Amino acid sequence: MKKIEEYPALAYVVGTLAKAIAGSKVEQKSASEYIVRDGNDEILLKQESGINGSSNAILITDSRSIIFSEDLLEPLQNIHETVKGDDVLKNALKDSTIIINGLDIETDFVFQAVKDFLDQVSNSYEFVQTVETNITKIGAGFKFGKHIFRLNITNEAEKVLLEPRFVASFDKNIQKTITEDMIKVQLAVNKMFKTA
Repeated sequence: MKKIEEYPALAYVVGTLAKAIAGSKVEQKSASEYIVRDGNDEILLKQESGINGSSNAILITDSRSIIFSEDLLEPLQNIHETVKGDDVLKNALKDSTIIINGLDIETDFVFQAVKDFLDQVSNSYEFVQTVETNITKIGAGFKFGKHIFRLNITNEAEKVLLEPRFVASFDKNIQKTITEDMIKVQLAVNKMFKTA
């Protein structure tokens, strides 16, 4: 039976999480699947290939948002930079896309920034729930006062796009305000993430 060497990038990510989450235990289900247990909670990690143009994808299911609460998104984003003296592992990590709960790490950061900027623009905005995630795209429900709308966020290589969606009966004046606010937030997010 092949050991973890078959997927060194996955093994390295698992090891990094296990070290960072105090008291966690690791269970290897197969060469391409692990579970990191933190008490009764668990993080599932799986290696797949050919997702979103990436040669390798490390899919992480973290339903309790342990990675977020332990501030591990940033260390995972540039994990290849932590490898010294092993160019094969470093390149394997660099060529891998880490996808947590359906989103790549940068898109997760973009989503957090959008929520923060909306709070700064007006305290009338309230995040309701994530409706859809697809690696670099998010559909989320937001409230503006008592008015609910959907916001589609797309994190493209060159720019971030924000598209508010409204039901036909949505108040036109409030729709105009939200649309104008989204233009401001889109500019701010692009300045933060996409300007070289």
